[in-house]
Amino acid sequence: MDTTLPEPKERKEEFLDSLANGLQLLQIYATGVASVTVQEAAEQLDVTRAASRRILLTLEKLGYVRQDGRNFSPTPKVMDLGYAYFASLSLPKLTRATMREVAQTVGETCSLGVLDRQHVVFLAREEGPKLLKLDLSVGSRLPAYAHSLGRTLLSTLDDEALDAYLESADLKRLTPYTTVSRSALRKLIRQVRQDGYCISVSELVDGFAGVAVPLYNHEGRAVAGLSVSMVLGSRQPDELKQQHLPALQRAAAAIRDMMPRSTI
Repeated sequence: MDTTLPEPKERKEEFLDSLANGLQLLQIYATGVASVTVQEAAEQLDVTRAASRRILLTLEKLGYVRQDGRNFSPTPKVMDLGYAYFASLSLPKLTRATMREVAQTVGETCSLGVLDRQHVVFLAREEGPKLLKLDLSVGSRLPAYAHSLGRTLLSTLDDEALDAYLESADLKRLTPYTTVSRSALRKLIRQVRQDGYCISVSELVDGFAGVAVPLYNHEGRAVAGLSVSMVLGSRQPDELKQQHLPALQRAAAAIRDMMPRSTI
């Protein structure tokens, strides 16, 4: 696959070779290359080893690649570039009607979110009729480890990326029920990966619960997640699953079917 960026025809004085080379390197990863060395990047970009090293170390400093010995591999942060484009252009608009239907069906607020390093970021919300709810809006950020939507998105990471998250995450006890043990959290997230959904009870805010599912595109890549949040009351997790999970799963399937094949 040719990763060369188009040669600018005009105003070459405003063309930044260093930026172009950095973007070309990210495009190399997009072709399925798992990692590159300084020498391999230099050959691909047609630059010196010194320039290649500076590009890779800059991307590492910014969090887009990680170094393991001689190899540099992409981090999940690279996905932020695609998420930002996808979210700003189409995803909230694409999901709005389906999310509204979920909110009306289950009587609770339905949210759409993506993972941004340590946090889940909300891209869209459709409010349910209940008066008592979490005070969140589009753009709100919550710690991923303590939220059903965050854990669902963490479950879509591979083991290496999940381990990197757990090593760097600032796990704070937000309620008496928040899981702050890294080993316990890893076990819970792997269970979510196996189940295909997450139920979180009183871990972010005492007395509130959430149910979430991942949202996949046609290529099987998780691009976001859907959740409903509610006051727990006297309900047990099994009741939450029966009352809310089917509507979320139907919504995720319907949204996937509406996605163009070219998403992200």
